[in-house]
Amino acid sequence: MYASYEALARERTQEQLVEAARYRLCRQVASARRWRRLAAYSTGRAARSERRLAEQLETEYQLVG
Repeated sequence: MYASYEALARERTQEQLVEAARYRLCRQVASARRWRRLAAYSTGRAARSERRLAEQLETEYQLVG
């Protein structure tokens, strides 16, 4: 009788460990995706800012020159 309860308890513990590992993996993937999107946004934002600054400097140079 105890052996079957022990087997069930071990099986349940193993299921919980697998589920916890799956949960951690999902969280890591979501976090990586979030950081990748943030990095892409920051890179794009920096590029737009640089273009805008270059255009402003070119316009100012044309006005002065």
